[in-house]
Formats: sequence, structure tokens, C-alpha cells
Amino acid sequence: MGALANHVRSYYESLNTGDAEAVAAHFCPDAVHYYTRRPPQFGARAIAENAALGVTALRARWRLEHLVEGTDEVVIEWSMVFDHPRTGVRCLDRGAEFLVFRDGLIAEVRAYYHGGVPQNLSGDLVGFDHAGRGHTTL
Repeated sequence: MGALANHVRSYYESLNTGDAEAVAAHFCPDAVHYYTRRPPQFGARAIAENAALGVTALRARWRLEHLVEGTDEVVIEWSMVFDHPRTGVRCLDRGAEFLVFRDGLIAEVRAYYHGGVPQNLSGDLVGFDHAGRGHTTL
């Protein structure tokens, strides 16, 4: 793996620390993080503080499941276990992200993720053997 892949691996390691400074160091100051279910976050500081809040308030833990590196972007699959904010039940989200780089730092994240709809509360891909592939399961 190259420098961009290593940078993403380091970013994911920092997510689980709850250290906003460590997370922010992976982003351009003017980075944007887009989501499928919420408004975007603007700036390395806002992105990092949101991640730190996930660790402290929800006991969130992220895992990088799969990564493909291009010349100026990385595409990943990830999973995140967390405590549901209203019920406290341990939950699992899965998603994919496109991370665009500028000057060796993450400039943009486009996050596509499943949040648990009534037909599939687990966040799993229906019919996919997550455990068999070594992915995170509850």
C-alpha cells in the first residue's frame, strides 16, 4: 500500500482514540465531510470534534474493513459499533467512503452508510457473510 492508504489507516486508528487533535491532523483545514443522513461538516476541527464526540458519548469504535487506493483518492468500507443515543443498545453501522486528497491530506469525504431501517436494523449487507470475511459483527 502507498502513502494515501497509510494515511487513511492512521486516520482510522486516530478515530478510536477520541483525540480530536489527532483526527484533525489528517485533514486539510478546509476539508468537507459529506453524509447521506445529515448535513456536511466543514473544516478539519468540526470533523474531528464530531469523531471525538462519537467516542465519548456513544462509545463508538470504527474499523477499516477494506481499502482501495487510487492516485489522489482512497475508497474504503468501514464498520462502526456504537451505543444508540436514545436506547443505549449496542448497534452496528456499515458504510463506504470516498476520500479525496490534496497535498497529502484528506480534503473531502463522501460517506455512504446504512443507519438501520426497520427491515434491516443490523447494518449488514443482506446475504453477505460478514463474519466469514473477517468483518466486524455484533
